[in-house]
Amino acid sequence: MRRFFHYLSGMMLPLLCLLQACGGVEDVRLELSLSEPEVTCDAGSVFARVLSETSWELEIVPPVDWASLQTMSGSGSKNSIILSYSANRGSAARTLTVVATAAGGKATASATLRQGAYVEPAPSGAQGGRAASAPYRWLELPATSAADGMDFLWHMVDVNGKAVRNYSCYWNYSDRVSMWVAYPLCGLYLGSLSRSDAWGFDPFLPAASQQNVGGGYWDGNNGHYDRGHQLPSADRTANYAMNAATFYGTNMTPQKNSFNAGLWASLESKVRDWSRSSDTLYVVTGCVLDGAKYYALDRASNKITAPAAYYKAVLRYAPSSSTGLGHSGYMGCAVWMEHKETASSAKMDKTYSMSIDALEQKLGIDLFVNLPDKVGKSVADQIEAEDPQKISWWW
Repeated sequence: MRRFFHYLSGMMLPLLCLLQACGGVEDVRLELSLSEPEVTCDAGSVFARVLSETSWELEIVPPVDWASLQTMSGSGSKNSIILSYSANRGSAARTLTVVATAAGGKATASATLRQGAYVEPAPSGAQGGRAASAPYRWLELPATSAADGMDFLWHMVDVNGKAVRNYSCYWNYSDRVSMWVAYPLCGLYLGSLSRSDAWGFDPFLPAASQQNVGGGYWDGNNGHYDRGHQLPSADRTANYAMNAATFYGTNMTPQKNSFNAGLWASLESKVRDWSRSSDTLYVVTGCVLDGAKYYALDRASNKITAPAAYYKAVLRYAPSSSTGLGHSGYMGCAVWMEHKETASSAKMDKTYSMSIDALEQKLGIDLFVNLPDKVGKSVADQIEAEDPQKISWWW
């Protein structure tokens, strides 16, 4: 009997090994991904990546005439298969799916590419650029430096045949956000247009150095974030081009929805109200990265730092004001808000405000650096030292 069991064991062991080997054949590894799953309306290409230990075939489903694959079959892992696509001149976004099938049909994987709808180009005359420091002395600008590794970008827009400034920003390459966005706000910029939602790349910065904002952020290390404007879309409604530029990645930071749609939106609305009772507001909207520990991922899986706090500094000009407020027609207000979840009913009030001097001390930044040249140093000092909590006009 013992010999029988030894015989049976000797027969079963090879059989079990054979069954295990057969089971391993069924567990075919096959993965497929695209380097950028969402692209703009312009022609271009992305990389398809196949992870596999066997041979495979690729196809585009459904077949389209606006995209093609450099390679349709292969074996093992491939990292740089080019998926080329033509420009989308239609008014709607379009998609395709790349499907990978392992030899014998034992496994499949897929990845989807979405190409945005055609975006109307800015009118002729619109322009802008990029420099290591600000080449202009606009009143809304903070100080810049050619030695800090950040770049100054500015955007112009055509209004009635004249190029006027839309906004400027100070780009932080490592965190992929603008440290601040500065802009004038007056009736010239306000009209009746609705949001363009023309999400895209800033034309004055290499795409690889900025945010890929199309389609929203992927979750990072702290859940979901909105694409939060620093210059609000609602502050640029006079024509399409000026509004479309507010949807560049250089104007975006990751914001928690309850903050973006609540307390922050209340502040944005308050600033527009101030502008309607002024000649011009000169506004700096900025983000604070000191203490930031969270991030979102853009559509190219780049880490985008979520700011720890935000601020606005506002310089009001009203030369014909009968209120007797201000100095040489100017008065200032600064606001600081921690970036955190807030109640949907939260509203901006004067408790968030401080003098421009106080905000400069918190930030270590010289805001409105060109104001002394406009009104003189002593008057500029008075404007920046004034406590807005004690001036009822603001509230």
